[in-house]
Amino acid sequence: MFVLNLSAENWVGNQDEGDLIESPTWSQIEQAIRELDGKSKTLVTLGADDECYMSIGGGESGQYIVNVTFDNVSFHNLVDPSKADAIEKLVVGGQEGNYSAKMCINLETALFAAQTFTASGKLEISLFWEEEKALVMVS
Repeated sequence: MFVLNLSAENWVGNQDEGDLIESPTWSQIEQAIRELDGKSKTLVTLGADDECYMSIGGGESGQYIVNVTFDNVSFHNLVDPSKADAIEKLVVGGQEGNYSAKMCINLETALFAAQTFTASGKLEISLFWEEEKALVMVS
C-alpha cells in the first residue's frame, strides 16, 4: 500500500484527541472516513510522507471535501462539475468554512478516491480534479 499512516481527528471540546495509525489497512481507512460526522470527527488524513497526503473532511449531511498534494505546494481538489456555483458550509479540521458546492462530494465518491490513492498514490482518473496553487511560497 502507498499510504503509510492514517490520522483521524476526534474533537472533544476544543481539543483534538484523535488517532494516528501507522500502516493502516483499507478497512481502518474506510471506517475512519465513514465515521466523519462534521461535528467531532471532521478530518481524516492519509499520509505517504510529510509532503504527500490526501485529506478527507466534513461528513455532515453526507458532504465531504477531498484534496491531495504530492509536494505540499500544489493541491488537487476533487470536484463535481455538475453542481451549481454556490457556497456550502462544512466543518473540516474542527473549523467551519465556506466551500464551493462543486467541492462537496458524496461518501461513495470520497471512498473511491481514497481507495485509489491508498493503493497506488495516484488520483483516480475517472473523477474530476482541479488544481489549486498554494497562496504563499516559503523558501
